[in-house]
Amino acid sequence: MYSDRQRSRKACISCRERKRKCDGGLPCTYCLRNEHECAYEHTRRKKKMQRYLDRKPQLQTSPTDGEGTSPKPGMAVEPKNQSQLRLLEANSPAVFVRRLGLKMNPAVAPRLNCYAWNLGSHKEIACLPPASCITEILTLTEMHELASIYFAEVGPVYNFVDREEVDNAIVKRWLHQLPYDPIDSLLCGVAALGCVFGRMSSALETQLVHRARIALEHSSQLASPEVDQVVGWLLRVIYLRLTSSPHATWMASCTLMHMIETTKLHFEPASDSILAQSTEPGCLPERRRRIYCIAQLFNTWVSLDCGKSQVDLRGASSQLPETSWTTDQRELCRLSDFLTPKTDRDYDELETELFNLCTLEPAHPMMQLLQCNIGLCLYRRVRALGRTMSDDALDTLMDLADKALKAVDGLVRISSPWWHIVNIPFQLVCIFLVTDHTQSLTRLSEALQTLKLVADRYDTSIARESYDIAQLLVRQQRQRRYDELRSLDHALHGHEETSNASTYGQKGDDDSEGAFSAADGIFGSYPVLNGSLFDQFLLNNLFNDTAI
Repeated sequence: MYSDRQRSRKACISCRERKRKCDGGLPCTYCLRNEHECAYEHTRRKKKMQRYLDRKPQLQTSPTDGEGTSPKPGMAVEPKNQSQLRLLEANSPAVFVRRLGLKMNPAVAPRLNCYAWNLGSHKEIACLPPASCITEILTLTEMHELASIYFAEVGPVYNFVDREEVDNAIVKRWLHQLPYDPIDSLLCGVAALGCVFGRMSSALETQLVHRARIALEHSSQLASPEVDQVVGWLLRVIYLRLTSSPHATWMASCTLMHMIETTKLHFEPASDSILAQSTEPGCLPERRRRIYCIAQLFNTWVSLDCGKSQVDLRGASSQLPETSWTTDQRELCRLSDFLTPKTDRDYDELETELFNLCTLEPAHPMMQLLQCNIGLCLYRRVRALGRTMSDDALDTLMDLADKALKAVDGLVRISSPWWHIVNIPFQLVCIFLVTDHTQSLTRLSEALQTLKLVADRYDTSIARESYDIAQLLVRQQRQRRYDELRSLDHALHGHEETSNASTYGQKGDDDSEGAFSAADGIFGSYPVLNGSLFDQFLLNNLFNDTAI
């Protein structure tokens, strides 16, 4: 049975404290009957929505990790945008080198730059001159020869183009002699890379590159480009990674990913989404996976190296190739995705993946350099956590370094101009300096000598710059050590050594002297840098943070 009393939307203080119904009168019926003092608050109570809005900033700053789950106990709270920026910096060897230089000597620290990006043996013309048809640039025999070089050098490392399909396309293209064909960008890309690895005429290579650029520019404007045109973009990215600047390579890799999205190659054929319906239903699933995975691989690593964002294709369902890739190729691709900045990784995860990485045994020297590059990125991620590697993990990393330096030496001797033959020795010099461990310092001489071998063999400005910057960093580290030794000598000045002192730690003193003698032997033979290098390549204080 309902009461005749009506409840007011505003209760007096007495009724609210006693949790009684209040009719809103002044005085209200309850206070009048019980002779209580009846009064009302003059300030209005906040509405529910206002209370929610007041709490909203707290809700938004609730800590979560990259997957949207609560952090582990004791984990520091970090805004998501700062976490992603930190991971971008941790992945980038360019940032690593800059911080290394700032720690040693901020006045002459190398500027933020992708040193040792590639050999720098090619210069592209900015404008696009009139281009001839590919059948006018090359004869059928020349095209087959360049394709053979491509499949001997590039095919074993990046397996996404089938030899039989390319051979058939070549025959068909030279048979019909059309002014333009969608296959042109693919064939020009194969031929251009054949010129690079076959050390062919630069004039011929330039014609092929410009013809490919025109064809690719046209394909980027099509609403429904063909898969062969997407492959042409992928070949273009590989060519730029070998010959051009980091920015040009990154831009092309981003365009490539958007071409992937346009042709729906990032979806599995079985997907029932309307957006996943492919414009190329005849493209076999295994070929789709190879094209997508290698395109993503390049976009990921170019972005990581440059410290820039990669293209994230939402809803991608493509799997790793099942039958056409080796276990090593699949694992290297998986580990590359593991290192993307979209998810933070803890120390245990990073160390576990380093051990998994070292179980791989890729046969091709370039694959060994790719393996080492992933290991070095794992090391930088560990450093970014403020941790040092365990002895076992460091031993594993040193084994990777030894194998990589041998691979570089072999590739240089056969004049195989992969970008990592200059990039990996340069990174290793920096890693060895930062690690500052006996194992790493004993390998520093070999890494620097390997970098010198590359610079002497190719004698390009980029290779020479990489070698000079590596020397600079080593000399700065040596100078720091000498300054520390002089400080210790100054502290001992005027203190005579006692007989007991010779008993305690004499062995350690001898070891110290031997260490510096060894350092002189390692670094003393390299020439001093001239002032022009400082003027051209060194800038001051790009970053305030000198931690590495």
